[in-house]
Amino acid sequence: MTVNEIDQLQTYEVVVVGCGGWGLAVLKVLQEMGINALGLERGEICHNLTTYMPAMTVHSPLPYIVLDPDDPLLAQQGDDYHSTIEELIQSYVDFAEKYKLPIKTHSTLSDIQGQQGNFVISVREKDANTRYKAKLVVLATGAYDKPNLLSIPGEQAPTVHHYFAEWQHIRNQRLLFIGGGFSSADGITALCPFNEVLWVTNKPLDAIEQTLHDQKTKWGQPDAKLLNTEILPESKVYSLADKIALIQTPDGKRQWLFDQCFMLLGHRPDEPLLQRVLGDDTSHDESTFESKTKPGIYLVGALAKKHLEHIGLTDKLCPGNEGVRHIDNVINAIKNQLI
Repeated sequence: MTVNEIDQLQTYEVVVVGCGGWGLAVLKVLQEMGINALGLERGEICHNLTTYMPAMTVHSPLPYIVLDPDDPLLAQQGDDYHSTIEELIQSYVDFAEKYKLPIKTHSTLSDIQGQQGNFVISVREKDANTRYKAKLVVLATGAYDKPNLLSIPGEQAPTVHHYFAEWQHIRNQRLLFIGGGFSSADGITALCPFNEVLWVTNKPLDAIEQTLHDQKTKWGQPDAKLLNTEILPESKVYSLADKIALIQTPDGKRQWLFDQCFMLLGHRPDEPLLQRVLGDDTSHDESTFESKTKPGIYLVGALAKKHLEHIGLTDKLCPGNEGVRHIDNVINAIKNQLI
């Protein structure tokens, strides 16, 4: 691409990559400041949240995760309410529409080239390649792009799922769950009344019992019970080939035939993409969240080790909110760069 071609690209002061909760929060503040910004989202708004079951209960109460102090759900349900994934997504979509945030959906980041003040952002938009020019870039792509794997035979088979979104149609099957977190607990709770379930986790049994207790009593599922379910704690799966789980348990090896497997081991960022953009060093300045290796690129949210909790934009929602301080630091750094 020639210098003349770069000069002809659509130009923004800031491009925000990723329009989940953190990206939306940054876009809102940038827009209030009159900064010419654009948000890019690879799917629909809050794409990462769509990989979870819509009815799953969010583990943080509303004041920590909604963005608008006047959010209708917050006004209706109150500070102690734990929303479903579906309700949270709708809250974020409504927020983007209310403030007319400048967002292009179905725009997947391919690469960022250039340097501070003159970045060229390559994007795949549906069936076309597009480029934008920006002075600064905010990466808010989250840490949930790629599922964690075990590097075992069979884990990429079509009967092995790394997300838990579509499940209502599953009946009368043998289901294997791998992982000891709330996604597994929620998924098993939803499916065990209608299926035979084996739950394999490397956690001890008391940790799993605590997870189930917290799930039932703290996060809105007081009647949740595990039926038709066997738990294998302190165990690991070493093959899923041919729909046969080979499992190492404290009591020895075991086989278990399954129809479908849900390997829910958490997720990690898109590491190849981050390496292209930032190189081998993803460290950042702890006071501004600016990349140490690529000045002018700021890391927001999970990429800066700030998770979804405490995302609220105002102290009215959550006094002393760490998310407010995080966003303020990023915005102040951006403002100083553009002045």
